Amino acid sequence: MEARFELALCAALESPDRVVARQLGSGVTVPGNRIVDVCVLAPGPAFDDRAAITPERIPDPAIDASVGPGKAVPVNEAFDRPMDRARDVVDAAVEAGYLERERHDGRSTVRATARYPDDWIGSLTAIENKPDLGEPGDLEAQLRYDVALGLFDEVVLATGSYVTRAHLNRIPDAVGVWRFDPTSSEREVVREPTRLDPGTAGVEIREERASRTDVAVVSPASKARKRRRIAERAY
Repeated sequence: MEARFELALCAALESPDRVVARQLGSGVTVPGNRIVDVCVLAPGPAFDDRAAITPERIPDPAIDASVGPGKAVPVNEAFDRPMDRARDVVDAAVEAGYLERERHDGRSTVRATARYPDDWIGSLTAIENKPDLGEPGDLEAQLRYDVALGLFDEVVLATGSYVTRAHLNRIPDAVGVWRFDPTSSEREVVREPTRLDPGTAGVEIREERASRTDVAVVSPASKARKRRRIAERAY
């Protein structure tokens, strides 16, 4: 039921002015700790510049590498990682069309095919699907995680259920709520989301127990890198 609901919602959200993706990891200090059902990427001012580089996902280590479209750089100087892992990244980035290989004085070098734009990501919206609020599962904990971390610009709960005041009181105030009919694709906005601030530090809930909650403070720089990874995967 949830998979059909999710596919119908994604189909309804698809539009030329945004990118819709499913099942993306949003954990930062514990990467597999949270999987977001749906992510909507709204283009930023440099989206066309990013699209012009390649239609493929660019490996994150290649973006972070000390290499640009100017002078070719030796692979061992461009990547701060063991050579075998650096070569794997280069292979993937060359295949994607972001890096080019060259040889200079017998050394393997790389250069970028274009400058990677910083502002191609406009906004990221996380959507948690819960067709039946009568079977919420870990919904409250998942939404608390998303709001506390503040990785996304907005967080939304999409459901097929009638939404009561009691339902709204159990989830963070910042979470928007949609009532969605997968048959007709009609979407009712029950509550607008409150915009979060990804540019500030966030708190990642690593583990919740009855007696204590294990958390980690996530810096704005770490959040920015994770947002870029999510956007690349969505793209």
